[in-house]
Amino acid sequence: MLGSSYGRAPHGPSGAKPYRAESPRSLMAKTPAKPAKANSKTSPSRRDSLLDEAARQFNASGVSQTSLAEIADTLEVSRAALYYYIDDREDLVFQVYRRSCERLARHLGEAAVMPGSALEVVQHFVARSLNPDEPELAALTELGVLRPTDRETVMAVYEGIVARLAAILEAGAKAGAIRHGNFPILARTVVSLIHWIPLTMSWAPTLFGANSVDRQEIITGINDLLASGWASDRGRPVNALAIDLDPLLVQNIAAFDRKRLAEGKREAILVAASRLFNRKGVDITSLDEIAAELGATKRTLYHHVGDKDAIVTACYERVYRIGQFIENNAFDRPQPGFSEMDLVVGVLRANAIALLRPDIEPLRPTLGFGALSAENRALLAAVGRNLTTDWQSRYSKLQSQGEVRAINLRLLLTVIPGGPSWLSKGLLDVSAERRAEIATEVVDVLRLGLKPI
Repeated sequence: MLGSSYGRAPHGPSGAKPYRAESPRSLMAKTPAKPAKANSKTSPSRRDSLLDEAARQFNASGVSQTSLAEIADTLEVSRAALYYYIDDREDLVFQVYRRSCERLARHLGEAAVMPGSALEVVQHFVARSLNPDEPELAALTELGVLRPTDRETVMAVYEGIVARLAAILEAGAKAGAIRHGNFPILARTVVSLIHWIPLTMSWAPTLFGANSVDRQEIITGINDLLASGWASDRGRPVNALAIDLDPLLVQNIAAFDRKRLAEGKREAILVAASRLFNRKGVDITSLDEIAAELGATKRTLYHHVGDKDAIVTACYERVYRIGQFIENNAFDRPQPGFSEMDLVVGVLRANAIALLRPDIEPLRPTLGFGALSAENRALLAAVGRNLTTDWQSRYSKLQSQGEVRAINLRLLLTVIPGGPSWLSKGLLDVSAERRAEIATEVVDVLRLGLKPI
């Protein structure tokens, strides 16, 4: 049984200073002098309503595609009225991100003092954080929009959550309630899943149509996966296929091979753009910054790729190209000695490793998608549906072979990308030797769950 010992937050695993609830830039001083009387449980303040609506729109459309005018229209106030509570767009993002992290910390604190095992604490934490009756938490997808000091404040809260959750998992392992593993990595993956779900609610219908899963199904499904995983036999060793990603790199090109030189320059642009978009967000990353990262000019970007819309679209196409390369290396050639399960796990791990490699790192899904032209969104959505159909067939085959539990595959396909999505945020600086270890831990959170094996 867990007691209040889980209520203590240690220092973060990455060396970040622990979070202290300190008063930020006198936001409450901006509250109206005569606020309307209201029941705080049923009638949020105007500031709360503003931050809740902004969080919802950030998740649905991204920071770049969320306008203050749209938020004001939804709240039925003037745009000028918003500036009673915020200084500017950057301040709004800061307040939304900080408040979401503080709520996440509160949900973990409330779950930690409830009676039950460490696994039950994690499940309570997930259920509270994703409760559809609670305001939506904003995923931290565009931290680069924040001013440096504001980013430090948000990241301090985030690292405090990770450290506390890692301590809960470690204590649970000592008590025999959690399988052993790299607890900070397991904790980051659980938090990543929580942040992922609000993002999926806007695009899941595009992939699954009317058959997409609802929020309550997702909460139940995630907690089931966190307990028991999707593999039927959790104790069976997996001989995962190791996939060489080096062919994805820009290779040595002959000096007079103009076509290959142009292709190499285009790929270098997309690698740099993807990395910057992942760290800073699409909206705040300028063509000048991408050019500076490469030691090139904006003219070079326009010549080899195009404007920003063209670059973001090409980065998305590159995501699919990397995924297709990995899948082709696993599924499109004979693999003697490897089962279908070995191949699937190998592909999942290779995709996670790609996110950790700064020389390959694909664009993180959902970033900047809303900013693309309608035509490009439709084309990319069609590709996404085809990939989803392919993977549903693979998992269905594994189910028929008894390798995957009898779970909702639409739910599994909705949730699985959320586990490794944090890997491309630049939160860890890891050696090449550790990438495979981290990828294995992240994939196994949902493959095996957290129960002891």
